[in-house]
Amino acid sequence: MGFLDKLFGRAKETAGDAADKAAPVVDKAEDAAGDAWDKTDDVAHDAVDEAKDTVSDLTHRGDEPAEATDAAEPGPDKTGSTPPAA
Repeated sequence: MGFLDKLFGRAKETAGDAADKAAPVVDKAEDAAGDAWDKTDDVAHDAVDEAKDTVSDLTHRGDEPAEATDAAEPGPDKTGSTPPAA
């Protein structure tokens, strides 16, 4: 075997050994990332649920139905735009 063949053969073995040693570390990192993602997802869903409950409580107090506002239909003084400059 020539010099280059030995050199490249050793490089293949070294890379393979490094990959074998790194595999368990990568698996642990993936597990930790998955756990962190799940925890973040749970916290976010809990926050959304709490926000929905708070909004519902603020808009529907007691047994009275919530009053509809005419915010979608602006009146003469609520055009939604500014008057043109003179």
